[in-house]
Amino acid sequence: MTSIFKPLVLLALILTSCNINPSNQLTEVDTNALKKAHDDSVQLVIDSLKKVNIYLPPLYDKYTFDSATTIKFFEMAKATQGELKLLVNSKLITKEIINIIDHNAIDHADILFLIDKTGSMEDDIINVQKGLTQIVESLNHFKNIRLGIALYGDKNSDGKDWFSFQNFEMDYNAAQKFIQHIKVTAGADYPESVYEGFFESNTQDFWRSEAKRMVILIGDAPPLEKPLSKYSISDVIEKATLTKTKMNFYPIVVTPYADDYPKSKSKKTFTSEKIITTLYPNPSMGIVNVDFTNVDEYQIEIYNSAGIAIINEKYTGNQWQKDLSSFENGAYVLRAVSKEMQYESVKFILNK
Repeated sequence: MTSIFKPLVLLALILTSCNINPSNQLTEVDTNALKKAHDDSVQLVIDSLKKVNIYLPPLYDKYTFDSATTIKFFEMAKATQGELKLLVNSKLITKEIINIIDHNAIDHADILFLIDKTGSMEDDIINVQKGLTQIVESLNHFKNIRLGIALYGDKNSDGKDWFSFQNFEMDYNAAQKFIQHIKVTAGADYPESVYEGFFESNTQDFWRSEAKRMVILIGDAPPLEKPLSKYSISDVIEKATLTKTKMNFYPIVVTPYADDYPKSKSKKTFTSEKIITTLYPNPSMGIVNVDFTNVDEYQIEIYNSAGIAIINEKYTGNQWQKDLSSFENGAYVLRAVSKEMQYESVKFILNK
């Protein structure tokens, strides 16, 4: 039995044991005690729900981001319990790297930067170089973080320059100098040797931490696939999750265009906003109600705990209702997206 449902089962046993009937009325003290037990049980369920990680497919403008890159990078993040980030402006890259470190790193972690160094990444690399001081400051918030940097291009066209790696241990000043001297390569066609770069970095005897292992993957192009690559995404995921201490992927996908291109199209991005007033009841016995802050057009998606979509429909209004009693008990997440590209996600439980 899933642990998050045990409080509700316990409550049912309490109620049964009371043998409620007309000739055996509960006293006010008993009623208040049962109400408190119910409230405490529901709160335990809600608190447990917050700890359930449900990985949703990313929201992105397909005219801005390459779908193949976004999908593959998301698969790596999801399978390794990491997180995908999408950036429409390379000037935000330093802020995003710091955010990943601040929210996910721990003392004695290993962090590998795996960076696409081909031509289209030049502006992104420049912005990483500009933000190195702040990135190092974020690393210094933790104790003994070991740092490695791997750069990859296209193994089939860049010759011996397609890959480079250096283990800096805790010498962040040396890492700064290394990044400041990165030179981009041609990369030939659009896809790059992402899988090869990861596997090549694993030959460098870098990973040692038993606390946390992080791969911050930065790129704008999809991985080369077989036969142009020796490896597949399944190979990468298997390698990353093979040991007791997983390698968690935190990919950052940046738009492959310069910040002012194309001028004829404004870059769009989805923004997380408070658009749901409440989702109730939670836990639900089947019927789920959602009150929105405004009357609008919404795309409503519901995903199960495996991140698989079970509901995907359009709705106009501000009060949505759905009968989910045909689905199994468990943790779910509802994501609503407005026509203005604002979205909010809310977790809930089915317990019929």
